[in-house]
Amino acid sequence: MLTVRVSDEDPDLFSGVGDPAAAAAASIAETRWLEIGDWRPGRERVDTRAHYGFLILDGMLLRRVALGVRDSIELLGPGDVARPWVDFGAGSAIGTHVRWTVHQRVRIANLDRRWAVRVATWPEVSTALMDRAMRRQRFLAMHAAISQMPKLQSRLLVLFWYLADRWGRMTSDGVMIDVPLTHELVAGIVGARRPGVTSALGELQRTGDLGRRDDGRWVLRGDPPSELSLEHPDRERQGVG
Repeated sequence: MLTVRVSDEDPDLFSGVGDPAAAAAASIAETRWLEIGDWRPGRERVDTRAHYGFLILDGMLLRRVALGVRDSIELLGPGDVARPWVDFGAGSAIGTHVRWTVHQRVRIANLDRRWAVRVATWPEVSTALMDRAMRRQRFLAMHAAISQMPKLQSRLLVLFWYLADRWGRMTSDGVMIDVPLTHELVAGIVGARRPGVTSALGELQRTGDLGRRDDGRWVLRGDPPSELSLEHPDRERQGVG
């Protein structure tokens, strides 16, 4: 099993500590790669007591929740912490089936009890991890809001600009989202059917808001959509205010 200094891999987690050198030495964690395909974390022997979770260092995980006729898909990438053993609790009346998939080869750091004890001297690290959890919660709330937007093109634009914030890279053509996204995957994220998503993506390409490279990566062009343009998508282009 390989080890890394988490402070080197994810320096933002340790940006608030008062003794960076000591914290860096204490931040050593076991790390490993997950190959593309299904990941069954339930098969792993994990002592979940005082375990922060698995910090994603590279790659992307998909968390699929099956409830009803379609899956809901959440993307997790570098900086996110996966705690796959957490559910609604034994007393919950709601039952869901969760499946984890490695979308891009993933490297994780095991933030287990031993790691938690070593970094306990610096509560700033725990606070930073709490901030990560809250940001993820905020996105899931936004995810729900996106799924309620009546116009599918608007849903897709908001989603793609969010993805650009996390995985975007500026190119001469625009902001490239450096994540392979199929129409089926995008449909699962925005809560729509694939044929409708295919049609809406085609419309965004025709209007010039979105492009696609030969390698399948999507490219955003122009500026992020304003609240006005999302509510009235034709006004901004026509100059109506």
